[in-house]
Amino acid sequence: MKATGAFVLLSLTLFYFISDVTCQGGGQVDCGEFRDPKVYCTRESNPHCGSNGQTYGNKCSFCKAMVESGGKVTLKHQGKC
Repeated sequence: MKATGAFVLLSLTLFYFISDVTCQGGGQVDCGEFRDPKVYCTRESNPHCGSNGQTYGNKCSFCKAMVESGGKVTLKHQGKC
């Protein structure tokens, strides 16, 4: 039973990371929840490297920059630049 629980937990973790950010060359991030200008970003640390060479502190701040640039900034990779 413990092995099954560990497998399920591992599967859910992998599913979360795969569905959150898909890195294929440039990469894509689902920014739907951050398009509203009234949404403020938290200060959590989860770096995203933009195609402009700038490291954004988290998904929210990256998405805000992407929206402000009109889609010109894309995801280079997850992590610091």
